[in-house]
Amino acid sequence: MLSKPLTVGIIGGIGPEAANRLSQLIVELSDASSDREHIPVICFNNPNIPSRVDSISGKGENCLPALVETARALVRAGANFLLMPCNCAHFYLRALRDEISVPVLDMIQETVDKIVEDFPGAKSVGLLASSPTLETGLYTRPFSDWGIEGLKPNEIEQQLVMSAIYGPDGIKAGKKEAAKESLIAVGNSLVKRGADVVIAACTEISLVLEPDSLSVPVVDPMRIIAQSAINCSRHGLSKSQSGRFQSARRSTAAGV
Repeated sequence: MLSKPLTVGIIGGIGPEAANRLSQLIVELSDASSDREHIPVICFNNPNIPSRVDSISGKGENCLPALVETARALVRAGANFLLMPCNCAHFYLRALRDEISVPVLDMIQETVDKIVEDFPGAKSVGLLASSPTLETGLYTRPFSDWGIEGLKPNEIEQQLVMSAIYGPDGIKAGKKEAAKESLIAVGNSLVKRGADVVIAACTEISLVLEPDSLSVPVVDPMRIIAQSAINCSRHGLSKSQSGRFQSARRSTAAGV
């Protein structure tokens, strides 16, 4: 164990409630018996980061500069490594890592590794996610390396998922009950098609689905990255976690 725990930085605002939930998960999972046994966490909930969905599709403002700006602010505040509680924002992970001087943990890869470890017999993993996460292969590519199918909703089901996340009666609008019903319906469809496990592969979905919401396990990437953050803070980053961060750094003298 490190003599002094590393400080975790959370790139928030993508969305804000998910970032707050990640902070809470870190507290809940820390197994601390006093205030001083918890780990230091800095969260910057920056609501000015443009839509990741519109950015990835090319229909809106590029969100990468705002992600970088938020990450640099966390580093200046003292964060030793960063978390990004948004699955589709991991489309920009490599570019973000190249712009800052501390590691950014890969929530998607950590989730894939955990599922491979915990469910060795899984052949098909259902994906409840925003459309950009599915279209860019953020989960299907790493799962394919293990011979595991990333099972996606059909077109009509995916419309239900997007409405549950972004619609006027959706999670981002603060209306969770109807959204939860839609997500459970789509999740059940994925199970009927052969999913051995279902991932809440959008951090908004993590806010409404429980591990037992379906007849197969529902895996929450935010819970996985929260536990990874605790371990990294107390014991340091593993070689693989450190090695996943940027291949080219900007000068740390610039305070980034």
